[in-house]
Formats: sequence, structure tokens, C-alpha cells
Amino acid sequence: MDAAAARAKRILEDVGEAKSPDRILLRSLLKSRNQLRAKYRALRADCKRWRNQAAAVERSRNTWRQRALAHEAGLQEVHFAEAERHRPQERSEPKESEPNELQPRLATLEGAEKKGR
Repeated sequence: MDAAAARAKRILEDVGEAKSPDRILLRSLLKSRNQLRAKYRALRADCKRWRNQAAAVERSRNTWRQRALAHEAGLQEVHFAEAERHRPQERSEPKESEPNELQPRLATLEGAEKKGR
């Protein structure tokens, strides 16, 4: 019966006995707050570092893209110049069919000028 009576008895007589003293709570709360602040500062620094890294990578990509496009445009100009140089040149001599085609037109123009005078 003594064992049953000992188990049935409450361990705490008063709720105040379960509370920690304020001086101990204050110290643990301040410690926890400082740890959270340090963690947040570290995360914020990491975030800023990653943002700066992403911006640097983007600038670098744009620079290399511009260089590649300029180089490609230069290569196209070189290939175009080489193609022009190797292309057979057209003769500037008039074709034999041109005088025959122009003769009647020239005659009509000359006749119109004579009639107009």
C-alpha cells in the first residue's frame, strides 16, 4: 500500500515549482536569439555572394557572346571578300545582241528629235 500511495501522490505540489528562474530563462533566450541572428547574417552574406556571382557570370556571358558575334561577322566578311575575289569577273564589253536591239530605239528617238525641231 505504501508503493501505491507514493505513486498516487503528485510530484509537484505547486505549479511555481516547475518554472525555471527568470535569470536562467533570460540567459538561454539571449543565447538562442544571438545564434539565430548569427545564422541569419551568414545566410544573408551567402545570398549576397551568390547574387554577385550570378551577375558576374551574366556579364561574362554577354561579353563572350558579343566577342563571338563580332568574330563571326568578321569571318563572314572575310569569306565574302574571298568569294568575290575568286568569282570570275564579268566582261564589261557589250554583247553582240545589244547593238541590234538598240538600233531601232535609237532610230525612233533620232526621228522624234528631227520632227520636234
